[in-house]
Amino acid sequence: MKVMTPHYYKDFRCIAGACTDTCCAGWDVDVDKNSYKYYKTVKGAFGKRLKSVMVPSQDGECTFTLKEGGRCPFLNDDNLCDLYIELGEDKLCETCAEFPRFINDYGNIREIGIAPSCKTAGELMFSYKDELTFDTVEDNSLTPEPNDIDAYTYMHLRQARIVAFGIISDRDISIFERLMLYLNYAKRIQKHLDAERDELIAGVAKRFCGADYREELLDRLKSRDEKLHGKRFCGPDYREKLLDKLKSRDTVLPDKLQDGDIVKSKPEVHKSYGTRLIKGLRHFFDDFKGMEVINPDWNIHVARVRQFLDGLADDSGLAAVMKTYHAGSEAFAHEYEQLAMYYVYRYMLDAVNDYDVLLKAKNAVIGILAVDIMAAANHASGCTPDFTMRVDIAHLYSRQFEHSYYNYEVYREYFGTKRCYSYEFLMDALVSLN
Repeated sequence: MKVMTPHYYKDFRCIAGACTDTCCAGWDVDVDKNSYKYYKTVKGAFGKRLKSVMVPSQDGECTFTLKEGGRCPFLNDDNLCDLYIELGEDKLCETCAEFPRFINDYGNIREIGIAPSCKTAGELMFSYKDELTFDTVEDNSLTPEPNDIDAYTYMHLRQARIVAFGIISDRDISIFERLMLYLNYAKRIQKHLDAERDELIAGVAKRFCGADYREELLDRLKSRDEKLHGKRFCGPDYREKLLDKLKSRDTVLPDKLQDGDIVKSKPEVHKSYGTRLIKGLRHFFDDFKGMEVINPDWNIHVARVRQFLDGLADDSGLAAVMKTYHAGSEAFAHEYEQLAMYYVYRYMLDAVNDYDVLLKAKNAVIGILAVDIMAAANHASGCTPDFTMRVDIAHLYSRQFEHSYYNYEVYREYFGTKRCYSYEFLMDALVSLN
């Protein structure tokens, strides 16, 4: 097999007991079948300790019964693993051996990376200054597993992802402009996937390779700013046509709008439209029934976000505050680029399994918007989001939404059904915050 990794992957080292947020607490430990089978054979006092905490599941695996505070039963007071110490590294279950790594297999190609849910991995990712490249080596010890991947779809998506990497790493434009292009790119690919015309994906990828095409498209995408901020209402012809439409619905309005007039008969309409982005972004941080909180620090940042958004009068105020925050820090653009590359690398090719590449793009845009809003909220509260805090925010978000099966599935459904996660809304948000 060929094994592919981000260039910084080779520098990752677990810092074990020195970690400020151990990966051995806060979530369930799922033990794979082979490890469970071995653990049941361990003798002596440690074997008894193992058997006392293993809870079998119907699929032949098991979980460990957690201690108070959600800590793994083998995590000792020095934040080191007793199971590792007693049995050795090679006896760790797959979950413990791999984290924070992720592994995606596509036929004879294995892709490995690290997630920002680990602070050490996040620091490595955010501090990488070069445009991200990937290393590929052959590993003859690995054997490809049988799969149901459509080779034709996979080939087109793999080529399309190369173009996506180029879009995200284009430092001649802002990171939000890159995300606009990526989101639109995914939408166009999704159209062909839905129509089962995979052969047309190559044409989309080819067009997006052209700098002139991307520049022209970006101008069109940014023109949504007129819709977002209501600039079209400056035109008397537009207002007259709109007034006719509103009257046809028996809306109580003045007979004629004069330049500079404000419609006061329905103030709630203006207010609702004026805070559309604020309400949508706030939904990212709303609780839902059964939501898991992996790390209590998440609640601290969410409270700051809610206070921040609640203190803004309208979307134009949000845009102004965000642009001021962005102007005061150049680091965020570089860090968001690496975060976006992570999302594209980890998730985009998974569309070969569910044929939903637009969902993967939404996942990237929403993740970066959420991290950005959290950082800005901390800044507004007087807590300067330095490098350490920015890494911490990304790590909390990743843990909350990438490492909770329940949270991930709920939000996966939200991303596909709720208007505040629609393509149109996310594009408006990117335009507004750019």
